[in-house]
Amino acid sequence: MKTYKGLALSVSLVCAMGLPGTLQAETLRYAIGFPPGGAATEGVGEFNERLKAETDLELKVYELSLLDLKETPPGVRDGMADAGYIITPYYPAEFSETNLPSNMSMLVTTGSSTKSSGAVMAGVMSEYVMLHCDDCRQQYTAQNQVYLGGIGTPEYVQLCTAPVRSIEDIKGKKMRSSMDSMGRWAEKLGGTKVSLPANDIYEAMSQGVVDCTMISAAELGNLQLFDVTRYITLGLPGGSFAGVGAMNVNLDTWRALSAEHRADLLRLSAFNSAVITVKYHEASAKDIETARANGTEIIEAPADLIQATEEFVREDAAVIKASFQDDYGLEDVDVKYDLIVELIEKWKGLTAEVYDDKEAMTDLLWTEVFSKVDAETYGMK
Repeated sequence: MKTYKGLALSVSLVCAMGLPGTLQAETLRYAIGFPPGGAATEGVGEFNERLKAETDLELKVYELSLLDLKETPPGVRDGMADAGYIITPYYPAEFSETNLPSNMSMLVTTGSSTKSSGAVMAGVMSEYVMLHCDDCRQQYTAQNQVYLGGIGTPEYVQLCTAPVRSIEDIKGKKMRSSMDSMGRWAEKLGGTKVSLPANDIYEAMSQGVVDCTMISAAELGNLQLFDVTRYITLGLPGGSFAGVGAMNVNLDTWRALSAEHRADLLRLSAFNSAVITVKYHEASAKDIETARANGTEIIEAPADLIQATEEFVREDAAVIKASFQDDYGLEDVDVKYDLIVELIEKWKGLTAEVYDDKEAMTDLLWTEVFSKVDAETYGMK
């Protein structure tokens, strides 16, 4: 076992030692803070099967056993896992550069239409971080990890214990938010923002700590929220959760791999981003119908709430810029913001016909992003 910076590098060689002709498979420990059976864990499982089939790398996947969602970023940083599913908004200062585009995701469901906000944001996040944002990659380096692509969830909805049918219904409600922009949306309309980790939502809803959770409908299955959700309001607040490093690798582990293995991970991480995003899209539709069949009331957002949301998104642009500049010290925020807006419109067009096809999404991500990254140099300085 090798050590780097005093940390154990847990890349293990799984092989029949001493038997000639036996291929060596390098096994990386991968932590994901979701339980088995959801879109994210199933997507990672498909990625791992393809990784094993096409390379001599594989993952040992720990589903909500080694690290929970909030523990995973420091766990990957410190070498408790070789790789993991990283939720960046849990650490607003450490990942502030990546959190800028993720906080702009409500733009995806305003203006020109899109068939999958998740597919758009998977492309936006992957391209922005890997090709355009040196500051993003420097922050990952400071956290001793390398970013290998993002994902996007379906649009955010309201999972509630009481109905939200009007602006009046939002007033006074305690609403769990995972992003500052969505928390501001709730407060603008009279609700109270509550911040807590995704792994704590079930208990918070069951005990009345929150009345509603702003999250994708796919988390009904991912986080087992069917039992505590009585009402679902669609179309609110919109956007997508995209503050995710779907395949972040510990930097010491990454640099210890051969150039060939790094190239393999880069190539197949395009599939990882695509398959998780498409599975989220499929799971969202399926889980809404399952909830309906189980007696959960499905509510369509009324026109006045949709209009109020559009107005909020326009007004919130200045707040986002000021917050990331003043609170987190980001430089050139206006330039970055404008580039992200351009990328959102670009990826709305690119994903219009491939958003629900994992192989077509993989090809798109590879062509537009991952093929342009050099495995010889990426994350090596």
